[in-house]
Amino acid sequence: MDGLNTQTPAPTTQSIYYWLDGYWITDKEEAELMDSINAFGSLHQVLELPQGADIDKEVKQRLEVAA
Repeated sequence: MDGLNTQTPAPTTQSIYYWLDGYWITDKEEAELMDSINAFGSLHQVLELPQGADIDKEVKQRLEVAA
């Protein structure tokens, strides 16, 4: 009966969609919509982070490295 186990393990990472101005969200469809209307003057970037990570800190750090 072990083959019938349908539980899916919880994800250990999360996708963060962010823009050059530091705004970020976790919804891919919303990020694509924001890009389609040029809401932030740039296309979003994707950052894969562990669950529970400090998103603000990680996005800020990524933007500082890119500058």
